[in-house]
Amino acid sequence: MHEPTAKAINVLYLIHYPVFGGPHNRALRLAPVLEAHGVATTVLLPAEPGSAIERLRAAGIDVAPMALHRLRATANPRAQFEFARRFLPEVRGIRRLIRERAIDIVQVGGLVNPHGAIAAWQEGVPIVWQVLDSRPPMTLRRVMMPIVSRLADSVMFAGAGLIAAHPGADALQDRSFVFYPPVDMDLFSPGPADGQSVRNELGIPPTAPVVGMVANINPQKGHEYFVRAAARIKQQQPEARFIVAGASYETHRAYESRVRALARELGVADAVLFVGERNDAQRIFRAMDVALITSVPNSEGAPTSAQEAMAVGTPVVGTNVGAVADVIDDGVTGYVVPPSDPEAIAGAALRLLEDAPLRERMGRASRVRAMERFSLERCAQTHLEAYDHALRRAGRPGITRAEDVAAVGAGRQAP
Repeated sequence: MHEPTAKAINVLYLIHYPVFGGPHNRALRLAPVLEAHGVATTVLLPAEPGSAIERLRAAGIDVAPMALHRLRATANPRAQFEFARRFLPEVRGIRRLIRERAIDIVQVGGLVNPHGAIAAWQEGVPIVWQVLDSRPPMTLRRVMMPIVSRLADSVMFAGAGLIAAHPGADALQDRSFVFYPPVDMDLFSPGPADGQSVRNELGIPPTAPVVGMVANINPQKGHEYFVRAAARIKQQQPEARFIVAGASYETHRAYESRVRALARELGVADAVLFVGERNDAQRIFRAMDVALITSVPNSEGAPTSAQEAMAVGTPVVGTNVGAVADVIDDGVTGYVVPPSDPEAIAGAALRLLEDAPLRERMGRASRVRAMERFSLERCAQTHLEAYDHALRRAGRPGITRAEDVAAVGAGRQAP
């Protein structure tokens, strides 16, 4: 365990997305643990409609909303023009916030929006840059990684698999840290009675096989492949039901409409239940027999939903993208299958649905693996090590004693 520092270390965590997702969940879970180690977290979010501000504030997290644009996954020049036009004013706004809040470390969530890193560099504040997924095109990764290398005092990768996916990452050496999203093992624990209550709420028969996914509805999550896999599974398991839990995006309404239309076209609209954004993911996972990660290439880091499903003892079938294979031990805690291949996804899920002893064995192994690798404390320790390194590299007092940092060194570049 780390000893708290005499003075609180103030961390400003920039997240450029207003809808609650993986980065927001990490902030929510980690902030109380980090606070016990003398680290206070403020989350900077876009001041625009979305669920993240409300959910973080409801959990007692300090949130600072401001105008904050981001690169868009679109060829529309108007969207990118607005990003460029507002870039420097937004950097100035972040600089003011750094001074007003006496920020000691700026943590940048994601590769491609460098506002926070530039503001921190201009203010002489250490930078912890987190690479969270493999979504940016390789050309953009090649452009951004030298900037990361130039500005960042510590670079955190959400899964060991992301290092090879980012050119130049292996040259970061002692600045490089691998972490996995934190899971509250007490909250996400096996609970079959709780799962049954969810089935009752959703009108799912007690004996029906249940396959599901927890993912906000956007193209990188591959919901169309979930629906296509569901249609194949239902051919073999006519009573099966399929849960899709995740927020809708105003910017992805057309995509969601296509996914729902596909469910109708394939004749599974009545069996695929879109339950919207939920703040009780642990109950949703307990209702599942199998959880799916159907993400497409160039999309994921280490998916929190896979880790949470494993923590409750639900085996996971995931596509081999990003750092998914770091999380799922293929053939032990679930299966890793090719992306964009509904036949392979469905086949692996059916293998589990049709073999209860296999499913139970993988569920137990999933819980053990999650407790060993994905706990809150382990993730917090890796963050503390990255913060300590960033502070010392910038010539500031470290956050922990040197021997404490060595004790948690397993978090660095370890799968």
